[in-house]
Amino acid sequence: MKKCSIVWIAVLVAAVMTHPSAVLAESAREAYDNGEVLLAKADFNGAMKAFAAAARADRSTPEYYQHYSLVRQVIALRKRLDTERNSAYWQRTAQSLHSFYISNGIYSEALPLDKRVHARLDTTASAVTLAETQLAMDLNAEASAVLEALDAGKATTAARALLGVALARNGKVEEARQLAEAIKLSDKAGPGTLYSVARLHGEIDNTDEALGLLKRTFESIAPSRLEDFKNHARKSREFAALASTAAFAKVLETKSKIAESKCSGGSSCAGCPMRGKCPSSQGN
Repeated sequence: MKKCSIVWIAVLVAAVMTHPSAVLAESAREAYDNGEVLLAKADFNGAMKAFAAAARADRSTPEYYQHYSLVRQVIALRKRLDTERNSAYWQRTAQSLHSFYISNGIYSEALPLDKRVHARLDTTASAVTLAETQLAMDLNAEASAVLEALDAGKATTAARALLGVALARNGKVEEARQLAEAIKLSDKAGPGTLYSVARLHGEIDNTDEALGLLKRTFESIAPSRLEDFKNHARKSREFAALASTAAFAKVLETKSKIAESKCSGGSSCAGCPMRGKCPSSQGN
């Protein structure tokens, strides 16, 4: 047995010496995958360490260092949220964290953050953001309560549409239908509003209206954001009954009619080649 073990050890050592890059790549991928698992559990420090280990083990894969850097930044933003006194910076910090949590499916962190933001700002936008998160978590009664609390004059079309979605999920389908019938969209409605109303029609089984509004949504969204909207639609509960149909597949082929600017579409202007030249960076 001892002789056999020695032979196997020799074989393993020879394999490592012969293919060191392959071994490192495998260990790097394992560390990265572990980081993804930890991130999903909202263990940010653990995820950061795992991504750092992946980046050290394999410097040829930029994705590993990018994830390490991003999670490190998120940890810093989380600390800043508790100490930032400037209201504008605080809001930006909260928005950045919300976007990160939602894009990574970390709703356990998004929900308390959105509640905190809404308690502080108490705006239509903060109510809609909170309700969106609650709907994603199937907290439909809570979403209804948040949106119903809005003053009639402050409720936007998107807010009314999401309220209809929440009501329908709570079994109040007739009320949801009445809301849908009352909504009149202008030709200038933005993609966010169009998409919210499309979700309402999808929830109450108004198939043609839902598909038509989805098509308008995709046509009116910038190319750099188009795939995000399509992915959301593919996974959305409101379109689940349509997801396997040819009509839905055809709508997903819709191309944007919006001319994309030269902006890189990154998370900030810091490393953008158009820095200082685009309208966004100039405050227009």
